[in-house]
Amino acid sequence: MQKQLFVTLDDDEQKVYDYLLKTGKELLDIIALRCDFTIYRMSGMLLNMELKGVIRPLPGNLFEAI
Repeated sequence: MQKQLFVTLDDDEQKVYDYLLKTGKELLDIIALRCDFTIYRMSGMLLNMELKGVIRPLPGNLFEAI
């Protein structure tokens, strides 16, 4: 998948993206805890961000910014 040149993230997505840029790979549970979101909300947000091409899932429930 080709990364879009201009991707629009809402404020919550930007908070998560910035956190992942700073930390590198991180577990879904830890991202939710550190960014103060429920696991349910975090899962949906990460899927949306993956579809936008700004993060990618890794084995072991890890995610990283692209």
